[in-house]
Amino acid sequence: MGNIRYKPDVVKDVERAKTDISVIHLPAKYQTIELDSRLPYWARRSNPIIRRQLGMYWKTILPEISGLAKIVLVQVVLVLLTLVWPFLFDLALPTITAALLLFPIAVFLYGQILASIGFTAALSIVDELRNGTFDLVRATPLRLESILASKIAAAIWRQVENLSLLILAVSLLSMPLLISQYATMYPLDHYPYLSRVAMILGLVVSLVRLMIEPFMVGAIGLLAGAAFPLRSTAIITTGFLGGFYFFLLNLARLVPMPWPVRFVLDFALPIALPLVITWLSLRVTQYLISRN
Repeated sequence: MGNIRYKPDVVKDVERAKTDISVIHLPAKYQTIELDSRLPYWARRSNPIIRRQLGMYWKTILPEISGLAKIVLVQVVLVLLTLVWPFLFDLALPTITAALLLFPIAVFLYGQILASIGFTAALSIVDELRNGTFDLVRATPLRLESILASKIAAAIWRQVENLSLLILAVSLLSMPLLISQYATMYPLDHYPYLSRVAMILGLVVSLVRLMIEPFMVGAIGLLAGAAFPLRSTAIITTGFLGGFYFFLLNLARLVPMPWPVRFVLDFALPIALPLVITWLSLRVTQYLISRN
């Protein structure tokens, strides 16, 4: 008995079985299916379309929304407390320099994430149409709009961990920049309520944008992939349309305007436009695929 040698494959199978058993006994809140149950079916990793497109990248972690909400709530309370104790703004001054230095890095990383999502979505459609496999996908009980939404979700899932870290960084570092921007634009002595409302809205809108703009870029990628069957053309079109959107949105902020128009530009359009563009992109993509 003591001289028996175990084959490496047998040892690996035993270790794998131990791992599987340990996963089974994990609390439900740590299991993938339980985490995804909070999402619509087309966005879950258990969706066969997403699982097929993700491949080995399906093991990702969802961002913790409750922790993010607490971070935002604390900052909102602190901003409101400055109405009584204005000196609290002085506590944010040392962090402004650090936020300014990290801001270009965050913008660069966000651009990389959006580019990856858009290109992945575009290539997923191009490859399906060129290989003639999209008809097989459409044979599933899912509707066409659900299939397209699942392809966008799969592209986002590949970047969800990087996106989660970026959202956390923005939630912690945005407020000092917003204080500097809106305290200059609306002096605290003359606009005590307006300036603080702008700071709070700026933080909330920044975080919401990080959640809806990736889906918008993914929808643009699907549109480009359905319109142009060549991989390089689809990638270039996705990059151009996405870059043109952000260029126009930021260019408009350089124009002097009264504060009601500024509020619409800063807080309403960045939320409304991605939703409209996403809807239009998906509709046009459905038309192009149905026509072909």
